[in-house]
Amino acid sequence: MKLVLIAAVARDGGIGRGNELLFRDPADQQHFRRTTLGHALLMGRRTWESLPARFRPLPGRRNVVLSRDPGFVAPGAETAPGLDAALARLADADTVFVIGGAELYAQALPLADELMLTEVARTYPDADAFFPAFERAQFEEIERRGASAADGTALAFVTYRRRR
Repeated sequence: MKLVLIAAVARDGGIGRGNELLFRDPADQQHFRRTTLGHALLMGRRTWESLPARFRPLPGRRNVVLSRDPGFVAPGAETAPGLDAALARLADADTVFVIGGAELYAQALPLADELMLTEVARTYPDADAFFPAFERAQFEEIERRGASAADGTALAFVTYRRRR
């Protein structure tokens, strides 16, 4: 199984505010959908709850939601009490995408094979959730595609692969 963390990340590492994404752009949303379609998604409960109800579960993907609450139910998705249990459940998956939030990214980073980041060329001073800092020397940049958001913000779709 390949474990991939996927996120849109501001210059300062910001990813969210008030349980909402900082950056929303049609090109990034299309990239996310195209990249993750047909694969397993792993997310925390708050990320699940932040998805619009009409998109839960995210279609065309196996959705697994982490929650410490044994009574938590995510209609249309599977639940697991923690990262290890979720990964054991997904052992038959070819690729698992971790889609947030910040706490889950931090837990999964040491196990990640790849990081697929939309690097957003701006900061959000009111960000309250951040992608974990990672040791750049442990990862090799294998792809970078520049783009512009609908509002003109420069961004790049970047894939980093862990050096072995």
